[in-house]
Amino acid sequence: MSIADDEAEKVYPTRYCSGTRVKEQLSCDTDDLQEAYLRGRAAPPTVVEVEAVAKRLCWNSCKWDGVDSYAAKDEDDAWDYAGEIPGFHEEYIRQAEEMLEIARKAANE
Repeated sequence: MSIADDEAEKVYPTRYCSGTRVKEQLSCDTDDLQEAYLRGRAAPPTVVEVEAVAKRLCWNSCKWDGVDSYAAKDEDDAWDYAGEIPGFHEEYIRQAEEMLEIARKAANE
């Protein structure tokens, strides 16, 4: 199950008709679906999304600096390597949050 599926199940747990294994059917119109979509687009990024972007930024930085040739084999490796340097994780997290905010603003304008 994906992270998004897991979060959706926690927020909107599957409901069953009383005492059965039949899932409840909910009635909604296109306005409801559009509103849900817009709320999702406007929602702040999750911790997992921010960390994924931060790891990619870190990996790209390591590749440009030549670090991957001797220390980092992939994003996780680069992330672990950067964690040894005080403040690096925090800086990548800050940059990731900023980039995601810019992207979400552009999508909602």
